[in-house]
Amino acid sequence: MGELLAKVLPLALGAAVSPTVLALELLIFSAPRRPVARGASYVAGTMLVLSGLTVVGLMVTNHGTGFGSSADPVTRAIDGTLGFVLLVLALHTSLRAITTDRDRADDVGATAHSDRSASLPAAFLLGIVMMLSNFSTILLYLPAMRAVTASSVPRSDQLVAVVVAFVITALPILSPLVVRLVAPGPSGRWFDSLHQVVVRYQTQLTVGIEVIFGVYLLGKAIRG
Repeated sequence: MGELLAKVLPLALGAAVSPTVLALELLIFSAPRRPVARGASYVAGTMLVLSGLTVVGLMVTNHGTGFGSSADPVTRAIDGTLGFVLLVLALHTSLRAITTDRDRADDVGATAHSDRSASLPAAFLLGIVMMLSNFSTILLYLPAMRAVTASSVPRSDQLVAVVVAFVITALPILSPLVVRLVAPGPSGRWFDSLHQVVVRYQTQLTVGIEVIFGVYLLGKAIRG
C-alpha cells in the first residue's frame, strides 16, 4: 500500500494544481450576483469531469496486475510520451503567455461576469469546459489511475488509493466552496484578492508543474 501511495501521491499533488480553473472559480465566488449558487454549479461541472476521468482511467488501464509495472515497455512508452507532452505544453504555455494570456484573462473575466454565464446551467457547463481544457491535470491524473490498476495490492487498498487521489486533486476546487459557505461575508473580499494573485502567477505555476512532472515521467521511462 505504501509503495502504491508513493506512486499516486506525487501525481495527484501535481494534478491538484489548476490555476486557470481556480482563477475563474474565485472570480465567480467574488462576484456580486448569485456567487454561491453559480460557484456550486461551476464546481459540480469540474467534479463531473474529474469523476469521469477516474472511471475512464481505471477502465482503460485495467489490463491485469501483470501489465503496468515500471519495467513494462508499454508503460515506459506511455510515461515517456506523457512526459514529452507535458514539456511541449510547458513551452506552449510560455509562448502563449507572451502574446495572449492578458487578453485571455480579460475574456475569461468578462465571461464570468456576463449575463449569459449568470445562469446555473451556464456555470455548470463552464466548469466542464474548463476542466476538460485543463490538460496538465488530465495528463497527471490518468497516470495516477494507471498506477492503481497496475498494482498488485488488494482491491480495498486500490480503492483507498483512488479516493486519496480524487480528494487531493479535487481539494483546491472544493475548498473555496466550503469557505464561501462557512464565511459568506468576508470570503467574497478574500477571493477577490486571491483571484488577482492566482491570475498574476498562473502561468508560472502551470509551467512549473508541467516541467517538473514532464521531467519526472521522462525519468521514470528512462530508468524503467
